[in-house]
Amino acid sequence: MFPLRANARSEQVTSDDRGVTLMLVLLLGLVFAPIIGLHIAAVAFGPEAAAPPPENLAHHATPPKPTRG
Repeated sequence: MFPLRANARSEQVTSDDRGVTLMLVLLLGLVFAPIIGLHIAAVAFGPEAAAPPPENLAHHATPPKPTRG
């Protein structure tokens, strides 16, 4: 991206370079957009919407099977 020397690249930026940059931006957007969206949804709805509180799970739990002995 950045030349190591000041005079390392003096020619103009070609359309191929712009195409590669555009493709990289699009692919990075496909990777990071869902992650950012999930973080925003988690903040907006809070941890209460993600999982029910533990006291609500007690009446749904099955009792342990009796053991022989």
